[in-house]
Amino acid sequence: MATVQPVRVSPLGHLENLRLTSSTQRNVRHIQPAKRGDQDIPVRTTDKKSPMKQSAGSKHPSENHTRDVVDDQINHELTKARYRSLDLADLMFGRFVTTRLARDILDRFLADGTVTCEEIKPNEGEETRHALNAAYADAVAHACIRSDAPLDEPTPELETTHQWSWPKFPTTPINENKLVAFLNSVADSALSTARSILQDDSLQPRNRFAAPVDKNHAIPLSYEPDGEDMRPDFMVLPLAAFSDDEELEVKEAYVNFTAMLLAGESKSARNAREGLIQVQRYMRGIKRAQPWLRFATGMTVGKDFVALLRGDCSGLERIELSLTDGRGCIEFIRIILGIVLADKKAFGHNPDVEIGERNVSVDIPELRPAATLRTGPSFMTSGSTSQSAIPPTFSEYASNSGTPYSASVDLPSVDQPSATSSTGSKSGTPSTGSKRGPDDEMSQGKRSKRRKRTVTLRAFVPVRVHGRECIGILFTSGSIRGRGTTVYVVAAAGDGKTYFALKTSWQDVARADDQAAVLKKLSEHKPHPNVIIPSRLFDPMAKDRRVDSTLGSIRALLDDEMQKLKVENRILVVTISELRRPVGYFWSPHDFVRGIIGALLGHQYLCRIGILHRDVSENNIVLALCRDKLGNELGALIDFDMAIVGPPNMQENSKPPPRKQSAEELLSFVGTSALVPTDDQPYKAQRTGTTPYMSIDVLRGEPHTHFDDIESFLYVLVLFFLSYKGPLQKEALRQAQAQGFIQPAGAGRLPHVTTWPAMFERWASGTFQEISERKYFALSPASHAGFIKDCFPLLRERWAYHSP
Repeated sequence: MATVQPVRVSPLGHLENLRLTSSTQRNVRHIQPAKRGDQDIPVRTTDKKSPMKQSAGSKHPSENHTRDVVDDQINHELTKARYRSLDLADLMFGRFVTTRLARDILDRFLADGTVTCEEIKPNEGEETRHALNAAYADAVAHACIRSDAPLDEPTPELETTHQWSWPKFPTTPINENKLVAFLNSVADSALSTARSILQDDSLQPRNRFAAPVDKNHAIPLSYEPDGEDMRPDFMVLPLAAFSDDEELEVKEAYVNFTAMLLAGESKSARNAREGLIQVQRYMRGIKRAQPWLRFATGMTVGKDFVALLRGDCSGLERIELSLTDGRGCIEFIRIILGIVLADKKAFGHNPDVEIGERNVSVDIPELRPAATLRTGPSFMTSGSTSQSAIPPTFSEYASNSGTPYSASVDLPSVDQPSATSSTGSKSGTPSTGSKRGPDDEMSQGKRSKRRKRTVTLRAFVPVRVHGRECIGILFTSGSIRGRGTTVYVVAAAGDGKTYFALKTSWQDVARADDQAAVLKKLSEHKPHPNVIIPSRLFDPMAKDRRVDSTLGSIRALLDDEMQKLKVENRILVVTISELRRPVGYFWSPHDFVRGIIGALLGHQYLCRIGILHRDVSENNIVLALCRDKLGNELGALIDFDMAIVGPPNMQENSKPPPRKQSAEELLSFVGTSALVPTDDQPYKAQRTGTTPYMSIDVLRGEPHTHFDDIESFLYVLVLFFLSYKGPLQKEALRQAQAQGFIQPAGAGRLPHVTTWPAMFERWASGTFQEISERKYFALSPASHAGFIKDCFPLLRERWAYHSP
């Protein structure tokens, strides 16, 4: 039997159950930062430490989640973290489709007319065969370097002498269904040809391309509160999402973000920029709906180009290929066939998280007539997945026996004038290439008024996490780049009734020593009732275990190669702690105030023993579950990801730093601030705080002190009363505690959450200089009285009808 391909081995471990064991490494000659100005937005930095950044991850549900806001914050978080990696296709799919196999498939495609190749410069004696061989040599030169290849071998400079084309590629404007049919046709033909070439009928497909069933509304279960355009033009779903007959019709139940392996956008224009921006948003949606993923995958396809993107917690890699080029055609075949053959690990699945399926009933807008999609005949066969999941609502709690549950969730319907397939126009008329209808003429962020229908979706949910039974997801702040913090509610191994909070996050290795020092300092002192101390399940840097890192185990870079990339390397850290009540589940305003008092006492204790928290926010304050033996109902402080060790009794031995008082001083500071890190300075994504809760001095780039933490407590207090319109109903609160406060798939934000007023929304958007100005002028001695006066109508609007 012919071998399939050489196998790529990570420098931090080896792949198992593969046919060959020859090692490879990244072709770092072809991994280059995106050009300056390539979608990057300047972000302030003042020293060699990790600078602050805007993020699309840790957004409060009351913040604006519209498309423009999310795109802007994704742009911020990916500053200096986008890389063009021309060996990305080989890295992701090389163990499924070799360059040689893709070349042989292209040879067959040339013979049957699937691909054509014409000479640009005739009478030079070049033949198609020579052009194919040249394209193959070019693809090999740009792929990962095999163990037997010299590392200093230059990449040949090839002159384009032939024009390649795919005659059956959909014409402009590109229709979604026709594009999906074309991609599946290429995949089917490539798979059939690969079986013939390798004489191996054991090659079986695992996935398939699909288009949305509903062409006018957002795809469900995107884990977003509302107001965000989340409808990719095409996606990749597991084969279980398709019918068993020859038509392979996609099952609407699987068209949701929890089942999506890859999100794609089609663009008729030659410029792929708009498609890349939109795909980044969809990749963020995948990571928020599936926070256990180690990375998310996206794709942009146009008439003569294709781009493959992969985003991990250190940033984004992408490869852009021309379909009019021979090498581009070879890589296109590798990508399409690789996507069809790839297992879940190739799309970022974490093997320590076991995934099951569960039925979830949701209300979505009614379909228009003739919206059913058929993907065309194929010889593929389907498979199935194990079933298990989490309860969907407070009123219907399902046990972990695997019995399907049903819940009605009013999901947002986002109809925006700038469709995902458009070129960014915000008028009521869809721009060229748009497939949206008249319903798109709605203002951004508004729900559709169309009639709803209830559908049952197949949601993919975690059932076991690192060997523990998973009840559900408590919290996720996943975006493309950043810590990607996710908190799971897991059951105790003994009785299954006691719940704990299991947290996973990707921490900057540069902070490993600081985090170890903080945990050591905490262990040396008596536990405090208002501080929740986590325990690590394992040492992420232990020599006897494989280190799961973004640049090592995901991107497969060697140690010396990591130093050349100006982004942080992140390692997966897993901790477990006792479960407390999130602030959003407060019983009354007094209950919340008691939580703040407890967190302040916990912060005082930390300052006394010499620990500076540096990330005080609503998410890092928890309320008591029940009254303790002494009758206390105080809250606690959690999360030490950004904490550092400082001098003991810092709250007694220091004075507040002097603050710039005048507007002239502040504007002078902003005007002279460095906006962009130097090219030789690593740009990292670490922050000391969550944007709306950051102090004015921290926003200005001053060193973080415990006074800044106290100022953050003030913002927690102010924003709380503007984030909610009273507590949830008592019965809902009781049932929420019984279920561990998990967030059901597709439930969106809690019903008592309300959007921040515009004056406070500006505390979360814009540059850090702008946010510091707004906070300063609102709270300065000259204007704070008017600021407080303006808050009273807002508070009455939200709390006047509240009854405890």
